[in-house]
Amino acid sequence: MSYALKHFFVLRRHRPEPAWARLLIDFAIALGFALVFTVAPALLKSKLGDWHWLSRTFVGSLIVASCISLTFHGLFRSLELLASERLLQALALRRQGGWAWVFFPLLSLFGSALGMSVALLVMGWVTESNALWDFVSNSEHLRNFLLISLVITAVNWVFWKFRIHNQTLQLQATDAQLRLLQAQIEPHFLFNTLANVQSLIDLDAAKAKQMLEAFTDYLRASMSQMRQTDTSLGAELDMAQSYLTLLQIRMEERLRFRLELAPELRAAVLPPLLLQPLIENAIHHGLEPKVEGGEIVLSARAVHDALGEHLEICVDDDGLGLDAAKSGGRGLGRKGRAGNGIALANIRSRLQTRYGENASLSLQALPEGTRALLRLPLILQTTQTLNSAKK
Repeated sequence: MSYALKHFFVLRRHRPEPAWARLLIDFAIALGFALVFTVAPALLKSKLGDWHWLSRTFVGSLIVASCISLTFHGLFRSLELLASERLLQALALRRQGGWAWVFFPLLSLFGSALGMSVALLVMGWVTESNALWDFVSNSEHLRNFLLISLVITAVNWVFWKFRIHNQTLQLQATDAQLRLLQAQIEPHFLFNTLANVQSLIDLDAAKAKQMLEAFTDYLRASMSQMRQTDTSLGAELDMAQSYLTLLQIRMEERLRFRLELAPELRAAVLPPLLLQPLIENAIHHGLEPKVEGGEIVLSARAVHDALGEHLEICVDDDGLGLDAAKSGGRGLGRKGRAGNGIALANIRSRLQTRYGENASLSLQALPEGTRALLRLPLILQTTQTLNSAKK
């Protein structure tokens, strides 16, 4: 029940909570509105002592509020089931321009009108009268209903605006932490690479040129990623390949890598700079301390299960493994390095802010080495749509 309350206002296609939990919340909301629309008129008309009037008004208000609440439930659940994951994400973060802010107020007005119509039909059936026509033909009733609907719509709009504002601030703070972490890593990596290039110029000019070319590719991809709020899996893998090529020139035969994914998954959308920290961890804690080095395999696949359609990205290495990295003990060669977990915590925070419980990052021990597993909703975009999101 607590899970249903926490995620009641979150748009998602697959909901792990039972349907009765959400219906119970809908009824509680309806009960609250029914009490308000009973007590408020009673105060204005001095009817608080008239139990007959109170009971009759409360029953009518409860029928109306329940029908409207269930209508909203049906409308939003239909939206979750029929809309694409990309559209749900856009509506959740209001990232599709002005129309996303207009969409929910209009849906609120439509839901109120449809729910009220259903309620009047129910009341007409119970009382054997034409309640719907009586209501529509009464201008005062229509005016009061329109006023109440506009108030509810305005409250709904303010609530969502406040909620999205808080989510945006949290996302900006998390991204600022990522950029700070990246700014701390980049100078060290930059100076080491330039020093390697300088030392190779006299000894092996061809290798120095190869390293400089790989470094240029990496910088170009890295700078582009830093300015985006969304990127593609293809762009992330291109940057990862440039980064690994650079390290491979330095580590030589001690580092090997492979990329495995279906071509259509290159268009999958994800936050930028998710993979590089995982690759850095795999090399720093797994492969560099290992005398003979090892291999990194980057793979991605689409997964269809009871929770929906997800993208799974694996960063596998056959290094020292989780135990050696945690303890800082000896593995197959050099001393293992214990990490502080800042990069992983940062990634988890970004995933939580962006996708809630629909995304996760986990570390798994392999027979030899470690797997970092990223799981997030699979959202495919065309190149044109993705380019427009970058602007």
